[in-house]
This record gives sequence, structure tokens and C-alpha cells, in this order.
Amino acid sequence: MQTRSSTKASLSHKERTATEPRSRDLHPVIVDSIMEVGDTIRTFRLAIEDRQNGINFLPGQWLDVHVPGIEKAGGFTITSSPRDAVAATTRSSSPFLELAVQRSPDNPPAAWLWQPTETILGSQLAVRVGGSFIWPPPGLDSERIKRVVFIAGGVGINPLISMLSYIREENVPLDHVRLLYSTKLPSKTSTKSEVLFLPRILDLFCTSKPPPRQNHRDRLELFFTGTLDGSLLCCNEDVLFQSFVLPGFESEGNLPVVAWGGRINEHALSSAVGNEKERGSAVFYVCGPPDMTDSIVQYLKDRENVAPESVLCEKWW
Repeated sequence: MQTRSSTKASLSHKERTATEPRSRDLHPVIVDSIMEVGDTIRTFRLAIEDRQNGINFLPGQWLDVHVPGIEKAGGFTITSSPRDAVAATTRSSSPFLELAVQRSPDNPPAAWLWQPTETILGSQLAVRVGGSFIWPPPGLDSERIKRVVFIAGGVGINPLISMLSYIREENVPLDHVRLLYSTKLPSKTSTKSEVLFLPRILDLFCTSKPPPRQNHRDRLELFFTGTLDGSLLCCNEDVLFQSFVLPGFESEGNLPVVAWGGRINEHALSSAVGNEKERGSAVFYVCGPPDMTDSIVQYLKDRENVAPESVLCEKWW
């Protein structure tokens, strides 16, 4: 007999998201560029063919992605900001969408996207926007939100990087933005460019940039849980950022950042939740592996003065 989890895992993206909102419109896009982040992640820039209108979406949403020769669409989160996809305000010569896709041979659309680069560059895909894990949080009064805490594990950073980019670009008036990002390192000699979106995240949190783009109360916490080759970092859960420095970090300037060896723990969560007054004006976004997401969501909802509706999570499994 199949378990509930195995049954859900066997469903297609469209079947898993059948109750989620999605646009009626299919948009043609072109695979414009591909970059590899380590051995397991590729980022894709998809040029939008309708340069005049672009594509509208909300930070955190995903795409139904129809690739050639495969009947069922894949589901991949948009990692760029909405501004990038709108022709009138895009920072590029043409509007685009960005995806980060993990190597997954058992997922036909993902496997198609992991073909040799020269095979798929220039290919036309069709995409549709969907999803309800978004910023601003639905059903909440955005004007009352003063604190936002993002908690990501691995590729769970994907929807959160879009939200964070939007908040920075639009100068959303917040007193405090915090990101807790747990991830593995490809090796002990990894550079920041080998950690998914880390260079972009560092730039978004850089306090050397003048206001109103930044708030000096913002904070970035990195949790390096080990390396993919099976070795561990030579540090423990109480080792500070200054004791473990990735090559190239020294030149980043004034960053409100601390890095730890180990998983996101209760001490880090307690600090992020804040005091009783701060909790009342906070919203929490959680996205990561199943066990991590479930345990952190439960921890947050159990805190006094944290409204259940202020804790949002994305479950793609």
C-alpha cells in the first residue's frame, strides 16, 4: 500500500498544485543563458518574447514550464524579481525570468533542462504563472508588518530571493529584514559563487549602500551544514562567522552577517522571532526540506503572540 507521502510524490506538478491559483495565459520564452552553480544547480535566464508587455507575477510565484517533447509541465520557482520581467522598468535590454533548477533525472522537465547546454540554448518554452506563497502576504494588512523573517533550507531559497529582491528594489518600509539560510557547501574550498544566490544575497544585505535601500538593523545568518563530498566543516554550532571565512568574503565591506557551522537551531530561531512586541508586527516565510519546514513552522506557531496566519510556508513535495 502506498503511503500518503509516496502517493503525493508520484503526482505531477500540475496535480500537486491543482488547488493553487494560476494564470490562464501561456507565454512563450526562449532559453537565453544557462549558468551552473556547483554540480547540482543550474540557473536559467528565459527571455520573454513579448517584450512590449512582459509577464506579470508576484514575488514567490512559480511557473508551469512546458518543454518540447514532454506532455506534462514541470514546476519551477521564479528567482528573479517582478521588475526584471516588465519591459518598462527592466534593468536588462529585454524582459526575462530566471529559474534555478536542481539536477533531477527522475523529473522529466528538469532532466530536459539538464541536457548539454548547446542542445537547449535558444529553445522555445511555454510558461504559466501560478502559486500563492507570495509577497505581500495574502490576507494580512501590509501596513502593519514591520518585521519580515525569511528561513530557507537549500533550494528553498528560490522563492525567498525573489521576495527579498522585490523588497529592496521597491524600498518597502520595514524596520527589520532577516534571512536565515541553511545550505551545504560543495567542498571545503568553495567560494561564495558556488553557493546558490549567495553573491546576490550579500549585495542585498550590504550596509555600505546608502539609505533608504538598507536598514542597519537587518541581519543575514548563514548556516553551513557540511559539504557534499561527505566531509564536515572544522567548526561547531557555536563558531562565529569570523572563524569561518569563505574566500572573497573579506572584501565585502560592512555586512550584517554571521555564519555558523551546523543547522538552524532553536537559539537562532528564538533570536529571529524577537520579543513579544516585535512578534506582533512580524511575518515569517519558511521554505526548505519537509522535516525542516514542518519543525520550524510548528516552532514559530507555538510562540506566544505569533499569529498562525503570519507564518507562511511553501511545500513543493
